[in-house]
Amino acid sequence: MLEPSLYLKAMASAAIVSAACVLAITALRRPASTTWLNLASLPGIGLGLVTGYHMLAWRWTLPPVNGLDRFLIIVVPATLVIELIAGFPAVPRWLAWLLRMSLASMMPRILLHGSVHLSGNNGTPWQAVAVMAIAALLLAISWSLLVHLSQRSRGVPIVLALYLATQCAGLTIMMAGYIKGGAAACPLAAILVAAALWTWLASAGRFATAPSISPAVLGIGIVGLFGLLLIGIFFGRISIVSGLVMLLAPLLCWITQISWLRHRQTWLVGSMGLLLVALPLLIVLLKAKHDFDRDMAPLLGKGKASVLQH
Repeated sequence: MLEPSLYLKAMASAAIVSAACVLAITALRRPASTTWLNLASLPGIGLGLVTGYHMLAWRWTLPPVNGLDRFLIIVVPATLVIELIAGFPAVPRWLAWLLRMSLASMMPRILLHGSVHLSGNNGTPWQAVAVMAIAALLLAISWSLLVHLSQRSRGVPIVLALYLATQCAGLTIMMAGYIKGGAAACPLAAILVAAALWTWLASAGRFATAPSISPAVLGIGIVGLFGLLLIGIFFGRISIVSGLVMLLAPLLCWITQISWLRHRQTWLVGSMGLLLVALPLLIVLLKAKHDFDRDMAPLLGKGKASVLQH
């Protein structure tokens, strides 16, 4: 059952708790380094997500029994642990990326564990392996490109691009009929809004010396988006094309790096990037709404008619 007010409360509480936690920790050390900001963001992300899912009255099942449970109980904590390790300056970059790519390679197998998609009922085992390999490759490429872009430009537009894609994924999954899967996007999207706030404060020079997006935020943003889309495709009813558009849309921020646009005013470059990201996402949402009205409106109409008759 759709409960917009509940979703808004979950997002607001997650964003407030997350931002307050990060800003409080960061304020203990001024000026704070990028490493300190990244380490401070980890408890902020964790507490924000726990608060958001608590507001949604989420029931945790151990051991996890479906893809969504495995995503929240296994994949999200694993991402935070990897970013915690990678955040220390003493850790070699190759090791940090080895951990990230290992998670990317295992994530499709974790989420699809025990499903009919791996049982051989929907094709040969080689087809399942190929699908998981392609999905892992897309995650690895997206993760790498967004991290590289964040090192070349300010982080707020990238975070907001991930926010737009995550919100679009949640709404699309809901309209495809998997309401709980779509609702899972709310706290994740809220964390990205909070991250945009503390990254902006860092870029303003109030809490940090380096105006860079936290790698932990990027990690949880892209892993969260990928996980939701994989769940939506295999356990919901969203199309592969729509999933690819939503996953790759944030990469359109790379267009802002072309020479004639890169050196213009920051607000103009950021707005242009977000507009480019929003356009394909809007098309996906409109298509999802069209499919929802076509498939669900007759059923809803029959439900209302039945209520009126009684």
